[in-house]
Amino acid sequence: MSQYPAAQPTAPTTPIAPPRPVQIAFLLFLLVALTRVITIIISLASIGTVRDQAVKNASGTGVSSSQMDTIVTGGVIGAIVFGVLFLIAFVLFAFFMRRGANWARIVLTVLTALSLLSVLGAYGVGALGVVAGIVAVVLMFLTPSNEYFRNVKARKTGVNPATGY
Repeated sequence: MSQYPAAQPTAPTTPIAPPRPVQIAFLLFLLVALTRVITIIISLASIGTVRDQAVKNASGTGVSSSQMDTIVTGGVIGAIVFGVLFLIAFVLFAFFMRRGANWARIVLTVLTALSLLSVLGAYGVGALGVVAGIVAVVLMFLTPSNEYFRNVKARKTGVNPATGY
């Protein structure tokens, strides 16, 4: 019977704890998600007012009130569905970002830039979400955050971040 050297036990890899700026960015992204929920609720609550105003504005245009009602209802429902999907994606990407996924950091940056379009939405709630998102993006790119994302990637690939090998 041949003798093979015993395999060396490998040390369990402990997860790298996110630095404070990443944790704060994560919480701010959850605040952004909360502002989206509030925006959706406000949209649902104001559907009647929007519908009435659209029907009033459509008089004399050849569009019947029932057609305008259908158009407005479809638009609001579409916006709500899009908002819910955006909300789910945003929260999911925030969790991945907190775990050190650099791609999620980039996606959140792009989504935050796109959210600038909603700065005036929902009676100022949109502005709160945009400001929180911008602060979170800045925090994700501070030096401790950059080191964290670099170390998580290095641990996954087995590359020493100091030497690149």
